[in-house]
Amino acid sequence: MGRFILCTGRYAVKPYVFPVSEVRVYSIEELCYYIYNNIYEISIDIFDKKMTDWIRHEARLSVVADKIESMIGGRASLKDIVVTIMCGCDYYSESEIKALIMIMNETENLPRYGRMKKKADICLKYGKYLQAKKEYDCILKNADIAKIPAEEYGDILHNRSIACFYLGEYREAGLGFKTAYSRNENPQSLRHYMLLLLINNDHGEFDKEARAYELSDIYIKNLKNELSEAYTQAQSSPAYKELEKQRRYSPGDGALIYADRKLNEWKQRIRSGSI
Repeated sequence: MGRFILCTGRYAVKPYVFPVSEVRVYSIEELCYYIYNNIYEISIDIFDKKMTDWIRHEARLSVVADKIESMIGGRASLKDIVVTIMCGCDYYSESEIKALIMIMNETENLPRYGRMKKKADICLKYGKYLQAKKEYDCILKNADIAKIPAEEYGDILHNRSIACFYLGEYREAGLGFKTAYSRNENPQSLRHYMLLLLINNDHGEFDKEARAYELSDIYIKNLKNELSEAYTQAQSSPAYKELEKQRRYSPGDGALIYADRKLNEWKQRIRSGSI
């Protein structure tokens, strides 16, 4: 059974928009709900003047805003600030807040690169590919990089390569997946690498690498079939058909160039199996 809870403050006219995810919330309860259910994505950076101004002027909770501003100025911990916001309304029970504190304690114990990776992964999750790539690069340039276990290092390279792919940097993405596989031995890293060779029409290199990795004929056949099926399915989608229509019938060179570019973007995503 659900619960009926009256809003503590005012239902805002202008929403607070979370950075990166761009999720909009209109009340202190919605703010608490988002934080509670996305705690692994929450960093100290989001608690700034923009948020306190929204709490003060839109949610009309000046006391809560004052407390948070004071805590930010005093460099309070993420945990303390989150708990203060949670206590600003009655949406979550004491036991639920205690459970949240336990989760934040685990996050605090992550090594520095672990916290940095969490931030980069969030950017990747929400499609901020350029920002994600920069965050992964910061990790790889960090002095502590030598201390990262091989598997985790490979996972960082894998995720960075996903960002590169969506930025159109296909060669760099392919090399990244290959290096990632040499570290993490994750079949998905190898699969992504081989798919990119096909997408880039590097059939000679594909055959060479298939032999080097001792890939079976069944594996290769399934990989090619998967790519073909993804392409065929996507071609029947309304969005793809609309782009084809624009490419054929849109007047003016500018429109045609735009349509061709969008169509190529779709084709690349289709061939990657991401659509």
